[in-house]
Amino acid sequence: MTENMERNTDSVPAQRYNDKWIQDTWGWDTPEEFLRTQGRNLRPRVLKAVELAELSPGMRILDIGCGRGEVVLHCARMGVYSVGVDYSKEIIEIADAARAAHSEEERELMLFICDDVKNLDTQDKFDRIFMLDLVEHLHDWELLELFEYCHKVLAPDGCIVIHTLPNKWVYEITYRRLLRLFMPWLPKNPRSEFEKTIHVNEMSIVHLSNILSEGGFKSRVWLQDLIVEQAKWHKKQPLSDKRGRLYSWLGNPVIGLMYKLIAKTPLKFFIVNEMFAAGWNKEDKLRLRLPLKIQDRIVVSMFKSKCNS
Repeated sequence: MTENMERNTDSVPAQRYNDKWIQDTWGWDTPEEFLRTQGRNLRPRVLKAVELAELSPGMRILDIGCGRGEVVLHCARMGVYSVGVDYSKEIIEIADAARAAHSEEERELMLFICDDVKNLDTQDKFDRIFMLDLVEHLHDWELLELFEYCHKVLAPDGCIVIHTLPNKWVYEITYRRLLRLFMPWLPKNPRSEFEKTIHVNEMSIVHLSNILSEGGFKSRVWLQDLIVEQAKWHKKQPLSDKRGRLYSWLGNPVIGLMYKLIAKTPLKFFIVNEMFAAGWNKEDKLRLRLPLKIQDRIVVSMFKSKCNS
């Protein structure tokens, strides 16, 4: 697969992740609020990712596509040496400003770098590598290059932790083929024009499992229903766009409970939008306690292609 992969698709330029993108992405947790709270308003998916990583003081983590740096800041406060890399100059400036608001002891455990992570020449090995809300912004060929780099810097028995959204099946099957059948006035594509320019590789659990295997990792991939928790997070200052309307709807206790129950059935593959994965070197033994998620594992095993890696 790797040899035949075409590299005729350009990377998303760093200039797309500018001040406007920063202002539009986090809702009420604006850059000003982020700096005031030292990045402590962690979204549910970030908390879940850190929980999955099972960190302890003295570990080393690398956060690729670190954005404003909430993972690095949070992990450093736990006593974990944390490095964040992002190629957006504007976003790293916010991360550095948040770092400066911490104590000297905490700052010694935090490092932010503005660059492509593959340019990072380090002899350090990392126990955990985070890729949160990153893979949907990278083409498959870029992911394979990134995974090759990860193998070089991942410690023995270490692992990578991935979060991505949207679940492509929700958009391509539930929205386009089902919802629009009954509500034809909905736009053909639920993505905004800007999302179309940066979400170049939206995943299904099968696609993500395949690309991790092609990249030399054993993996576990699953869907995680966090949208009700996300709706509660945004309740502090509701969004005024279509996400805000959805969150308001899910904020109803009855509707939220119904969603949670449905998300435990096979319908989850077409309504749950958030995806997690853990990957580890094929010769290593996984030491994390990951969710069992039998339904997800069955679907992946049924449809996963054979990869020569």
